[in-house]
Amino acid sequence: MKKSVCDIEKYKELDKKYKIIVFDWDGTAVHTRNDDIPELITALESLLEQGIFIAVVTGTNFGNIDKQFSSHIRGLYKKNLFICTNRGSEVFGFDEKSQPVLLFRKNIDEKTNKLLDKIAEKTKNDIESEAPVKLNIIYERLNRRKLDLIPEWENPLKSEIDKLIIETENKLTNAGFKEGIKGAFDLMENNARLLGMKDARITSDVKHIEVGVSDKSDSIKWILKNIASLNKIQDKEILVIGDEFGPISGFDGSDYKMVVKNHNDIVYFSVGKEPNGLPSRAKHLGGGPECFLKIIINQIKIV
Repeated sequence: MKKSVCDIEKYKELDKKYKIIVFDWDGTAVHTRNDDIPELITALESLLEQGIFIAVVTGTNFGNIDKQFSSHIRGLYKKNLFICTNRGSEVFGFDEKSQPVLLFRKNIDEKTNKLLDKIAEKTKNDIESEAPVKLNIIYERLNRRKLDLIPEWENPLKSEIDKLIIETENKLTNAGFKEGIKGAFDLMENNARLLGMKDARITSDVKHIEVGVSDKSDSIKWILKNIASLNKIQDKEILVIGDEFGPISGFDGSDYKMVVKNHNDIVYFSVGKEPNGLPSRAKHLGGGPECFLKIIINQIKIV
């Protein structure tokens, strides 16, 4: 029998109203950043009008989210919307005229920026010296650098993650880098430590290994301090939705960074494929962005 996906009726946790809804963007809310999403925008705007706090937590920059989503919303209720960008390094809110306002930015000095360059470059060189593979470094990112393990596959969908894992693993191991994706992850981590960045944040979406000074854990901590605490909202009134909570190639999925220790009543759901299962704190729905929309529409209906 085929396993059903997006059976939200199965979970009593989705039959209650939440006061804060936090979610990843790529792969969770949308398939790609070119998607036309009028139904999702309308649904999220309805929740904002109801007084629900909405917080996007993403690795990308504000401009990408604003173009696809937030710029289409107008009204005083937009002050309930927050966009946490650049993998924990920025937070944007909106004023009474619905214009974006930078609420937080983590700034690093030139020395730290150069150190990020060195860590990414050393990792790239270490892998390429061991195996004849072509890797790319993406430098133009705030507070982080991305090592592209498979630049020949430009924009893989999150729904293709199982295939992406196989192809990236095969590329590296067949060329002679036997440690594969996990080895590249560990190498970036070890090089950061070797070059003096002991508190580096290493993350991966399989295609990229990133080194930076922040991650999604910083975003969720900001939300708990500046939205939940200030508005006396309890953990059990917070819903977090992502698509990569489970382990990938031996390391934590990027959305697992949103799972907060000592806040056990926060509710977590994944709409991703999660090929290697989920941590105990998160429940699996599957269904991708279509399932995410279903959850949001259901939240509108609940009083």
